[in-house]
Amino acid sequence: MSQQHSYMQVRSPCVSVCEYNEHYYCIGCKRHMDEIIDWLDYSDEERVSVMQQLRTRDISQPSGLSFKNY
Repeated sequence: MSQQHSYMQVRSPCVSVCEYNEHYYCIGCKRHMDEIIDWLDYSDEERVSVMQQLRTRDISQPSGLSFKNY
């Protein structure tokens, strides 16, 4: 039986070090600013995907993500 995630079960990786580098990545949690802004709208599957990417994310290099204009 596969484990299903209920909405909002996957918690934010925020570590309360909210400072951004020149590529709009948080140096605390490694999320891109767009991922942080959109986090509450993400499904748990999307959150799990982001969490998996964070394990190996190198924030010293641009990733191709571009900052959204809100």
